[in-house]
Amino acid sequence: METQSFVLGMLMTYGVTLTTVVVIGLVKISRLVKQQQSLGKNISDLQLEIQSRDRDFRRIMDETNREITLVERTIMQRIDKEIDMTNRHIHDEVTMIHRHEDEIEKTIHEIDKKHELHEDELFRTLEGKISEAISYTDSRIDKVVLSGTMKGTKRPTV
Repeated sequence: METQSFVLGMLMTYGVTLTTVVVIGLVKISRLVKQQQSLGKNISDLQLEIQSRDRDFRRIMDETNREITLVERTIMQRIDKEIDMTNRHIHDEVTMIHRHEDEIEKTIHEIDKKHELHEDELFRTLEGKISEAISYTDSRIDKVVLSGTMKGTKRPTV
C-alpha cells in the first residue's frame, strides 16, 4: 500500500504541478491576449490618428495650393497689367516721336524750299549785276575805242 500511496502522492504532486503549470500558462495566455487586444486597440487608435492627421495635412496642403494659385494669378494679372501699360506708354511715345519727326521733316522741307527760292533770287540778282557790269564795261570799252584815247600799248612778253 505504500507503493500505492507513493504513486498516488506522486500522481497528485504531478497533477498539482501540471495544474499549476496549466493555470500559470492560462494566466500568461490571458494576460498576453489582453496585452494583444490593448496593443491592437492602440494600433487601431494610431491608425485613426494617422488617417486624421493625413486628412488634416492634405486639407492644409490643398488650402496652401489654392492660396499659392490665387497669389500667382494675382501677380500674373498685375504683371500683365503693367506690361500692357508699359506697351501703351511706349506706343504713345513712339507715336509722339513720329509726329515730331514729321513736323521736323515738314519744317526742313519748307526751309529747303525757301532756301532754294532765295538761292534762285540771289542767282538771278547776281546774274543781273554781272550782266550790268559786263554791259557797263563793254560800253566803257566802246567809248574809249571810239574816242581813240586808247593806244595799242601791248607790252611784249618775255
